[in-house]
Amino acid sequence: MPINVRIVAALCFMAPVAWTQAPRAGPLVLLLPASTRATGLGDAFVALRDDAAIFYNPALINPTTNGLYGTFVRYASNGTMGVLSNAVAVGTLNLGWGVEVLEFKARGDAAYPFAPMDVVRAGSRDALSLAAAVGANTTVKGFKAGVGMKYAEDRVDGLLGASGVTPPLRKGVLLGDAGLSHPFMSGTAALAVQNMGDDSRIPLPIQTTLGWTRGLNTSQLDFVFAAEVSERNNWMGGGGGAEVGYGWIEGWSAALRAGLRRTETSAQRPLSVGGTLNADHLALDYALEFFEHSGYAHHLSLRWR
Repeated sequence: MPINVRIVAALCFMAPVAWTQAPRAGPLVLLLPASTRATGLGDAFVALRDDAAIFYNPALINPTTNGLYGTFVRYASNGTMGVLSNAVAVGTLNLGWGVEVLEFKARGDAAYPFAPMDVVRAGSRDALSLAAAVGANTTVKGFKAGVGMKYAEDRVDGLLGASGVTPPLRKGVLLGDAGLSHPFMSGTAALAVQNMGDDSRIPLPIQTTLGWTRGLNTSQLDFVFAAEVSERNNWMGGGGGAEVGYGWIEGWSAALRAGLRRTETSAQRPLSVGGTLNADHLALDYALEFFEHSGYAHHLSLRWR
C-alpha cells in the first residue's frame, strides 16, 4: 500500500475508543458541518478547495463557480440549517463570504453552551444560531495564506416551567481565522486556526487543525483522499474520508464518498456517507449524518456553474 494511502487510512481510523466528550463551546453553528461534501468525508475539509472553504480554512477560498453555493440541512424533525457562500478573484486576492443560519427547538433542560446532539433532540424553546464570515487569501513564497473574520451568535427564547422562569439568552462574539496551505506529497497540506476571540462571555471552540488531501486520476475513475487532526482545549478530534468519481461524458459525472470522524459527543455516530451528481452546469451534493436512537441529518447542496 502506498505511503500516502496508509497515512489517510491511519487518520481515518484514529478516533479513540474512549468517547470523551469535547468541551462545551459555542455558538452552536460553529460545531456543525458547513459543507455537504465535507460531511460525507468525515468533515475533514481543512485542506480542500471548495465553495465552503470560508468555513474551514481561509487559505483555500477559491472562486470555483460563477454563482452561489447553497446548502440545506434537516436535523431529524427538530432543526433546519441553511448555508450560502461565494468567492471571487480580485487581482492576486481570492475573496470569500459565507452565512450559516440554524433554527431548532432546544430542550428546557439543555445546558448552555449547546452540543450538536441538542439539534436532533426535540425541545420547546425556539433557538437560533448564526455565523457570517468574510475572508481573503493570496500566495506568499509558494504558500497560500489566508485570514478571515466572522460574527457568530446564539439566541434562545425564555421558558416558563414548573421550576420557574428560564430567561431568554443572546450571546454574540467576533472571531478571527487564519490558515496556510502548501503542496505536499503529491497533494495539499493545510493548517488552520479558527474561532479566535474573547471567550469571557462564552467558551469558544478555538481550534487548530492540520490536514492533508490528495486526488488521484485514472482513465476511468477519480479518487480523493482527505484526513485531518485537530486540537481544542486539550481535546483531540479529527477524521478522514475517501471519494470515488466517474465521468461518462463531458460535464456529466457522479461520485460516492464515505468518512469517519471523532465526534463531539457519544450521541453522534462517526460514520457519514454522501454523493454528488454533476449535470452540466448544475451540481447536486447529498450527505447523510447519523445520531443516536436512529437520529439523522440530511445535507443537500446545490451549485450552479
